[in-house]
Amino acid sequence: MKKPIRVTVALDEESYRIFNRLKDEIRVSQSELIRRVLKFYSIYRDLERYESDRIMIYVEMLSEGEHIILDIDHWITFLRFIETHPERDEFWKIHREIAKAHAEQFAGKSAEYILERLEACNFFRINKVAENEWTLILGNEITKNFIKIFLEEVFSGVGINAEIKEDLTKLRIKIKV
Repeated sequence: MKKPIRVTVALDEESYRIFNRLKDEIRVSQSELIRRVLKFYSIYRDLERYESDRIMIYVEMLSEGEHIILDIDHWITFLRFIETHPERDEFWKIHREIAKAHAEQFAGKSAEYILERLEACNFFRINKVAENEWTLILGNEITKNFIKIFLEEVFSGVGINAEIKEDLTKLRIKIKV
């Protein structure tokens, strides 16, 4: 191995605390930590433009294998098909049961947490109107019933008293406290 090149780096207090914590957690030398951090950053630096919480939601959801990435056109096609299918009532019954199961996973979480988690699924975009009040902007009106039923069941299942009003491509949610 060639002789390494020495570099001196100045760190502020916060960076120094992070540096030491990582060095202790990973149990590597200072030099090895810096090498790893530089390599990692060179690969993933483009992720800086995205919200880190959103990235972590994606990683968690996709890595556990319980979620998929689905093209929006497929999603809309499935919902349109369901709306015209003779056994659509069975679909909505099953959908409610799935939502109830999600309510168990969301137990103890706030309405805002639940909405932000579902926004990460690209079901809608959130516009916070006031404390405990949001407008969900839907990509297509066909998704409205799916999302409304899901939220009704989840909110009910976690004990959140929510009023959900429909517009053409929006849902307005107000949490009653």
